[in-house]
Amino acid sequence: MLLSICVLIALAGCKKHTDVQTSAPAHEFKGIVVINEAGDELGTWGTEDGDWGTDSKWTAGEYGLLDFPDTVSLNGTYIRDTTGWNIGPGIHEQPRNAVIAFPNPAIYEQTLFFRGLGLVKFKATIVDKYYNRLYTYAGKSTAASIVLDLSDTVKFQSGTIYRLYYTLSAKDSVNYYKGHGDILICRENAPQACQKYVP
Repeated sequence: MLLSICVLIALAGCKKHTDVQTSAPAHEFKGIVVINEAGDELGTWGTEDGDWGTDSKWTAGEYGLLDFPDTVSLNGTYIRDTTGWNIGPGIHEQPRNAVIAFPNPAIYEQTLFFRGLGLVKFKATIVDKYYNRLYTYAGKSTAASIVLDLSDTVKFQSGTIYRLYYTLSAKDSVNYYKGHGDILICRENAPQACQKYVP
């Protein structure tokens, strides 16, 4: 009888250990906007979910991805008058692509471009499907082109989609523009050969 109780206790202890989660939940990135070397959008592969636009809301976890230390202050930053954004065409229409990275898919590097609509602080991070930060950037400018080095084949694996999160901020308008864009890394020379990697 005592032996049976010991066996049951041991089995219960083993079950408890198998219930422990050992990795973060994976996020599925289901598609990309295909962008050529000049930054022109050529359509989509899979199902993209608002890439390179403005996200209306983020989770606390998504905001947390851009909560990394940096030395870029908001001093002197400002945004131009945005009265009337999104009420129709014209000078005040909110731009579709204040931030974009191209080409997509990327082989070894991309150009990340942003225009701040004033002097703004720009923050960006590239994450994998577990939301591990693989790259971070913070800077202050009216507009900038940043070359993203994606050549590390361990960090950026061919045939994999990564996500870039970004925000634009000014002194009195932190994170006034926020969004994301999915990036496919594909080391194959013919871009059409990369489509097989998109769900």
